[in-house]
Amino acid sequence: MSFRSQVANSAMWLGLSTVVIKILSFITITLVLARVLQPADFGVVGIAWLAMNALDYFREMGIASALTYRQDDDDSIASDVAFITLLISSVAFYLVIYAAAPAVQYFFRDAQGVTPVLRVLALTTLINGISQTPYTLLAKELNFRNKAIPEIIGGIGNSIVAIGMALSGFGVWSLVGGYLTDAVLRSSLVWFFTRWRPRWRFDGRVWREMIGYGKHIVGSRLLIFGITNIDDAFIGRFLGAAPFGFYTLAYRLSNVPATHVTGLINNLMFPAFSKIQNDREHVRRVYFQTIHAVALITIPLSIGTLVLGPTFVHEYYLGKWDGAIVAMQWLVIYGLMRSIAANMGNIYRALGKPQWLTYLAMWRFFTMLILLYPAIRWAGIVGVSMLSAVVAVVDFLIAAWIGDKLLHGGYADYFRHLLPTLLSALISAGLAYWVMPYLPAPHRLLPVLIASLFMVLVYGGFSWWRDAIFRRLITGTLLHIPFTRGLATRLGA
Repeated sequence: MSFRSQVANSAMWLGLSTVVIKILSFITITLVLARVLQPADFGVVGIAWLAMNALDYFREMGIASALTYRQDDDDSIASDVAFITLLISSVAFYLVIYAAAPAVQYFFRDAQGVTPVLRVLALTTLINGISQTPYTLLAKELNFRNKAIPEIIGGIGNSIVAIGMALSGFGVWSLVGGYLTDAVLRSSLVWFFTRWRPRWRFDGRVWREMIGYGKHIVGSRLLIFGITNIDDAFIGRFLGAAPFGFYTLAYRLSNVPATHVTGLINNLMFPAFSKIQNDREHVRRVYFQTIHAVALITIPLSIGTLVLGPTFVHEYYLGKWDGAIVAMQWLVIYGLMRSIAANMGNIYRALGKPQWLTYLAMWRFFTMLILLYPAIRWAGIVGVSMLSAVVAVVDFLIAAWIGDKLLHGGYADYFRHLLPTLLSALISAGLAYWVMPYLPAPHRLLPVLIASLFMVLVYGGFSWWRDAIFRRLITGTLLHIPFTRGLATRLGA
């Protein structure tokens, strides 16, 4: 199979997995649990995840990225070293979290119940440590079909358990139960989809090489974690669990492009770029095509959320979550910038310059650290959201300039690939917002849902007319669905 075909097939399976899991997550958490649970419940779980993620980068030590980057592992010794390292570090991680849980609860104000939730939720990392190496190897081989199936089953299990527990009155523990179910299913099922089996072999030289590569990944990821989570820490510390819950929902609704689409792209394109790392012109061409394809999805999602999202939040939650609306709108800008800029990090890593991620992240972290407290005192979660948006825009401009040093692609390339899509999305969203008051309203949500569909149709028409990459994406997707292959052929695939 050619590289292009391999990437296309991987993208199809990775896209299927991402779409299914994220739809399940959106339905479960955003549509169902947010109606049943209270903002403080989301705040407690959010604080627990924040504490776990803060230490998880030390547990992983960049080993998974080093294993993906390392192409000469014919005897699988690096895989065995990674498995043993991650297994030991996962046990150590859980012991640290268990002991530190009371201190975490003490640090955050109005965070009663964090200690038991954190201790149980941390089991997910211990469980996931068993399966992290086979998942990394499947991604490295671009075998996303075998990676997707256990992930989808885990997501389905998560939704069933979480919704069932919430409706039965388990409160915050419904979230925890769903996450544990997901971890158990994923970690057990992956072994049925991989031929690799660990052997208890450890090579100190290979371990040092992997740590040497991974330390740059850890450094940059720690800074990125600080940038993307220091706002959570400040809100949880100075405002409490309930405002943190509002901020969590605002982030979840606004960052669909960053957390969903970007996750898909990162999982696929880092191993893909690693395979062609010696052909810079090929990397450059694929990089800008990827940026273009990502923008076709993330820009309309972001603009639609910015324009139509406030009406949806007010009507669907009956005013219960109105405190999240303005923060959500500012965080849309932050999420959009993240979704476009994320692929730049793949370039740095795949071309052997992971340290550039560290340098780029340092200014962001210290900027947020200095300005967050004044922002939170000035306007609460809205002030934090505004600061995040501004920093994300500046960060994109700097990252694009640095990327030019590797790929020789200036700002003009970004405008050429992004500006037409942005204009199409703005026009489509503007028209949808304009027609929404004139739509029939037998149900309070019907106008916003019809307006959203109208925006999709108008945007799709604009993009089909002017964008060849959009046409290839649509027809390529239709070709992979048995009952739409005839339509794809008629459309010119």
